[in-house]
Amino acid sequence: GIKSNEDRMEFLSQYGWQVSPEPLVTEELTIPKEMDESYDEYLELQISQGFDLTKYAGKRVKRYTYEITNYPTGESGVQAALLLYRNKVIGGEVLSTNPDGFLHGLAMPDQT
Repeated sequence: GIKSNEDRMEFLSQYGWQVSPEPLVTEELTIPKEMDESYDEYLELQISQGFDLTKYAGKRVKRYTYEITNYPTGESGVQAALLLYRNKVIGGEVLSTNPDGFLHGLAMPDQT
């Protein structure tokens, strides 16, 4: 189980990420019971990583957001977010807070 900040940082390091020592943001969220088409892309991203958020519809979860300090392009303002339900990672993504930002799965992008 993912019980501590160190556990979350270790989980992200398995994908090659180095992150800030403390989360930038810790939030409690409720996964919507009914998800309309605005969630389709996000759900597909999670499913592509082996996470199925539909199993947690209506559940309260925590989201921990960390700053990534080793993004391959050297870009700043890149964050990793983990969704946890009862000490289990149920979703996650990497996102850029820049105006022309991006969103992708937890895997480190290829730099070839």
